[in-house]
Amino acid sequence: MSLFTELKYEVKVDAPGRLCYREGNHEYVFPVYEEDGDIVIAGFPSSRRVYYFFGWYSYPRKFPESARDKILPRLVAHFSRAGRRVRVFEQGDEDSDTFAYYPELFEQRGKAIELLDEAGITWFGDYSSIDLLHEEYGLEVSGIRQESKVDLIAKTLKTGFPQWHYQCVCHEGYGREPGWRFSIYMFSRGSGGNRG
Repeated sequence: MSLFTELKYEVKVDAPGRLCYREGNHEYVFPVYEEDGDIVIAGFPSSRRVYYFFGWYSYPRKFPESARDKILPRLVAHFSRAGRRVRVFEQGDEDSDTFAYYPELFEQRGKAIELLDEAGITWFGDYSSIDLLHEEYGLEVSGIRQESKVDLIAKTLKTGFPQWHYQCVCHEGYGREPGWRFSIYMFSRGSGGNRG
């Protein structure tokens, strides 16, 4: 095969939870993690960049089907050649009216409670609850009483769940659980798989 017709691309895990795919001047970063010996790759990238003359620039367009149909099989083939079992983790379609339910998030919630406890953050002392975010596939720590604890909670959960690339911090001065809230999750909010 000619070098001119052979497409060159690069696949590497550049940090825990981050799978980087580069082809030409485009870069896609996918959440990735290991579960029961399998490599699990999110079905769409958490970030996209394009390289122009002077550096990398964010490329905020949605993940087109044509790119998806080309890149995901290459990622699966890359790990399969290394003898690893691979699966692609898909989020529900944006047109779907059904509620996405992931029971394994209860285990992740338990892990988060343990991680926070090990970091000196106590349930009912420093925060009031950890809620499951099924649509985004993540967790939300609510009722954080002291602003100074938000950074430690964020750092602890980002280290414990490196495959969850999105996060959000906000403050509510009213309601059932007043205080700060920190959310960490895999799929961008309202993305429905972020396809377009």
